[in-house]
Amino acid sequence: MKSSDGSFSHHKESQYRESQCTQCSHELAPGLVSCPQCHTAMGFEAFAGVDPNIRIKNQKLAIWFGFLFGCFGVHKFYLGQYLKGSLYLIFSWTLVPMVVGWIDAVRTMKMSSFNFEKRYCRRVAYY
Repeated sequence: MKSSDGSFSHHKESQYRESQCTQCSHELAPGLVSCPQCHTAMGFEAFAGVDPNIRIKNQKLAIWFGFLFGCFGVHKFYLGQYLKGSLYLIFSWTLVPMVVGWIDAVRTMKMSSFNFEKRYCRRVAYY
């Protein structure tokens, strides 16, 4: 739109200009979910109280995976222990991982939710 002095209005451009991080005052490009410098959540994610860097795991789902698919190590893959999950998968023909998977499921069931989150819900670091 033209204003009275003949110049064009920058209303549309002001919507898309860079903003600053609320924590470190780093200049942010439009559309970023988190600050690349301090990893603070921006936008609606900040209001929701959800940290996008934390990978949340469900304890009940891990228990079910241990009971049903423990012989294949699905519960270990789900919990982010890929090497142990691979060992379960390699030795699944011996049925030993099935018994160990059941033991893991019982241990996970006895674990408090606080200890489960402390052990398996980790913060992911971006480099």
